[in-house]
Amino acid sequence: MAKSKKRVRQKSNSVVSQAPRNPFAHHPLMSKGGVHQKSQSSLRSKARRETRQLARDWASSFQWGQMNLKFY
Repeated sequence: MAKSKKRVRQKSNSVVSQAPRNPFAHHPLMSKGGVHQKSQSSLRSKARRETRQLARDWASSFQWGQMNLKFY
């Protein structure tokens, strides 16, 4: 059985120095930039809060001892 020979890559003698890179330039969270919009969950919870507030206001408009309806 023949032995397999590994090829060894020779190092190049030229050294290229680069300027330090900005680590935040291509960060995954930075791709979320642009127009800031409310998330869907915050919109749902806001609608839920407003609905509860309307129900509270509507219920408080009645006087529970007597009817608060006026007929003209």
